[in-house]
Amino acid sequence: MSWGEIYNTSWWGVALDTARTVKARPDFFGSQLNLLTSEQPNLVTNGDFATDSDWTLGTGWSIEDGKAVFTSGASGILLQSNIVETNKLYKLTFDVIRTSGFITSVFLGGVSDNTDINESGRYTYYITSVNQDVLGFNANSTFAGSIDNVSVQVVRAELDQIEAKKCLADWIHTTALKDLNN
Repeated sequence: MSWGEIYNTSWWGVALDTARTVKARPDFFGSQLNLLTSEQPNLVTNGDFATDSDWTLGTGWSIEDGKAVFTSGASGILLQSNIVETNKLYKLTFDVIRTSGFITSVFLGGVSDNTDINESGRYTYYITSVNQDVLGFNANSTFAGSIDNVSVQVVRAELDQIEAKKCLADWIHTTALKDLNN
């Protein structure tokens, strides 16, 4: 039986899925849920481009209608500093709406992905920072489009990576301490 089958068919897999949706998290799973990547804060300020702030706009970039918009005919970089720490793994996600051209690179923490982005869609990268704290998007002079919903989170565990024995040990430990205190 694979890990996914065990997770999906066991009482603790169902309980973890249920516990994620509970506003007041039970002690039994609370410490485990804090380990999830999805529970980590977004380190990007103004990643939804609600205001015209917190980003360094290179030639051709502007913030309009809740998006970072690039107009073709220029070549420019969209930047935000003080995002990451060296030697940590991060999850970068963002949306691209493309009319023409392409984004030549996306970089975070001194690591650049030079894969041309020439389609609209949601993009996700897992990047270990090496020497800088900068997040950036470099647009080709032919690119016309926008970027939105930028998020950078420290990578922790995904929900199906939480171990049952760790959850059980936490619950036993918590329960035992409560019994000792009564």
